[in-house]
Amino acid sequence: MSQLVLRDDKERLKQYEEGIQYLLASQAFSKVVFCENSNYGTEKLSYLAEYAEESGVELELLSFQGNADMACIHGKGYGEGEIMEYVFSHSRLVKGETYFVKMTGRLKVDNLKDIVDRMNQKRTYFNIPNRTITNIYDTRIYGMPIEQFKKFFLNSYEQVMDHQGIFLEMVYTQILQKHDIRVFNFPRYPRIVGMSGSGGTPYTYTEWKCKIRDVLSKLNFYKVRKTHKEQENAECQ
Repeated sequence: MSQLVLRDDKERLKQYEEGIQYLLASQAFSKVVFCENSNYGTEKLSYLAEYAEESGVELELLSFQGNADMACIHGKGYGEGEIMEYVFSHSRLVKGETYFVKMTGRLKVDNLKDIVDRMNQKRTYFNIPNRTITNIYDTRIYGMPIEQFKKFFLNSYEQVMDHQGIFLEMVYTQILQKHDIRVFNFPRYPRIVGMSGSGGTPYTYTEWKCKIRDVLSKLNFYKVRKTHKEQENAECQ
């Protein structure tokens, strides 16, 4: 995948292991589903089942072969969408649930439990990536009712064309605006740490700045400013 910087499978596996261990230790969720689309298998992660049991968390590990040819044509957002579709079609833990929170597997959110404990499971939560990028929503972490995702987002990844500048974040943002889905910022600003698999950018944060961002999150400051109509007009120009 030309858009990916982090391609070393051992390093990616290490980051996945650390990410899952963190999720289990955080006690933010009673169920955790990990899914990957390179058909790498889950054997090397199976030892985490015992760790999950000790943490009182149900863990499900899924691995399948995604459509590599289509992912190369469309871009990495296509693969992410494939994973989400596979989860909702094959996960035993998702069955019967009404709400989910999606996180990028290699990243950690240091205040995850504080965020999840304050979430309203009737609401849709997204933040913009940062205060300088105000035209798209961040897909590293978001939450929404499952039925809403299935209705509006499940197959939308087929619209992704990274080489044309149509990223998954843009597709999701347009759906949210087109269908007038009310978006809330997370109850606390996410303290994300880790490394971007696509750009290789390290994610970090400064706590005192995040304290200010917590207040702004309560005010729903971190929202997309452009309307869907404005975006359509811009595309037509």
